[in-house]
Amino acid sequence: MKRLNRIARRITAFDEAIEQFIQKCEDSGKFNEKQMDEIREGFEQGLTLEQVKVYAKPEFDWLQMWKIRFGFKQGLTMEQVKFYADPKFGGWQMEEIRKGFENGLTMEEVKVYAKPEFDWEQMVQIRTGFEEGLTIDQVKLYAKPEFWDVQMQQIRYGFENGLTMEQVKLYAKPEFSYSFKMKPIREDLESGMPIEEVKEKYDL
Repeated sequence: MKRLNRIARRITAFDEAIEQFIQKCEDSGKFNEKQMDEIREGFEQGLTLEQVKVYAKPEFDWLQMWKIRFGFKQGLTMEQVKFYADPKFGGWQMEEIRKGFENGLTMEEVKVYAKPEFDWEQMVQIRTGFEEGLTIDQVKLYAKPEFWDVQMQQIRYGFENGLTMEQVKLYAKPEFSYSFKMKPIREDLESGMPIEEVKEKYDL
């Protein structure tokens, strides 16, 4: 009975701490309604006070808060969540970083694309490259802000389809149209056309 009473007291104290924290956030006047909803939702889903405090900050909009909260809900570690819980990342960029961790990418791999200069669509292509088994050197060839996401995709496809670094470098150029130049060059290389013939055909 005494043990149950001690547990009950701890639960009550925890609930009081949560209520006080929510009230403090409300009284500060720094959070709008949607932000407060995300703070409450975290507690309702069983997050700890420490976890909620990671995103209960006025500098995060409600979408950023949601993506951080969802990371904890999906079982990411504090280190992983804190890595992307940074106002420099937009909500959809945060989602791509979170997906990388969820899908088993290493911190080194995630760091290749967890940069604010990449929009979320570029991040998708870089993340997918790792998930498809490309090496860091292969991914880094196209993990550059000057490539559009659709250009990155053509470079990624080349590696996934067995082209060598030398072959992919022929068309991995940001000035090349992804549809009128990158794709035709890639398809010719994949069909077995020798590099010299490809160079001559496309005046490379």
